[in-house]
Amino acid sequence: MIQVRPATLADVPAIVAIHRSDIVTWKRWDEDGEAHLADYADLAPYQRWLNGGPWMDENSYAPYLARLLAPDQAGVALVAEADGQVRAVAEAWLGAEPAPFGRNLNLSVIYTLRGQAGRGLGSALMAGLEARALAAGCETLLVTHAEATGFYARHGLAHLETWRRARLPVRASHTVYTAEPFTPGPYAAIRGWAMPAGRYQSARQEWERVQPGAEPRFEAWRDLRQVGRRLEVRAAPAVLWLEEAPRERGLADVHLWTPTPGLSRQLLSAIRDQGAQAGFRELMFFVAEAALPQLGADWRDDGYKQQVWTKTLKAASA
Repeated sequence: MIQVRPATLADVPAIVAIHRSDIVTWKRWDEDGEAHLADYADLAPYQRWLNGGPWMDENSYAPYLARLLAPDQAGVALVAEADGQVRAVAEAWLGAEPAPFGRNLNLSVIYTLRGQAGRGLGSALMAGLEARALAAGCETLLVTHAEATGFYARHGLAHLETWRRARLPVRASHTVYTAEPFTPGPYAAIRGWAMPAGRYQSARQEWERVQPGAEPRFEAWRDLRQVGRRLEVRAAPAVLWLEEAPRERGLADVHLWTPTPGLSRQLLSAIRDQGAQAGFRELMFFVAEAALPQLGADWRDDGYKQQVWTKTLKAASA
């Protein structure tokens, strides 16, 4: 008998155990960025984080889950129990973007404890998530980093587009634009906006992730640069967030929110110019394959891509 219910902070140990069960080999990175085999018990919290994020350590995951479940957030966390024990978990975010995503529930995490696959736990969680999405008036159920595509196809999702992770050198520009310092705040500031660059998860989830205090400040991150700017290019606004990659200094992860989905050459030129002014060497960001021609001739593909799958919900089309 499978029971799906909202996650609580009391579920932190069980959820971390689920995520840890997915890691076959633990690694430790030295000061030169070289990876070495390690035992979980010997890893400090930061090294555990590098193996898979906050889900790898109870002390890191507890504040993450608390933020996800906060009353002023739009996070959803569900667990599936079998035989009275938590065996699977799913996390998702409600958000609003332009078409084709619209008002959406983005599934960012779904994991089953190793050895428990095939019992219907994942399917039960998908049913629970779709019910939440319908209750919230969502137009789409969305997975922006779909790996188990056969599983999602069985639950009515279909491939929408492919996003590639690109690298682009910074470059000073003569493009006319304005840039003002900006600190991320309430989601209302960009509700309904698109994310044409840096959209690893949904625009809402990426916005929440860069909020002050949203992630732990490990000592190793103390000197990492973060740059927030509100841009205006040809009278069109945009919000830009650059953050230095923890394991590659001089490389900036780009996060860009705009009212419309397009990525113009002028806006891209302004982003490269901001990267140069901030002292970065190179920019890295996800971008839809259809937008790759906008990047010019000097971008390079780092070999990582993600598949975006969606399902149009019946309530939205009724």
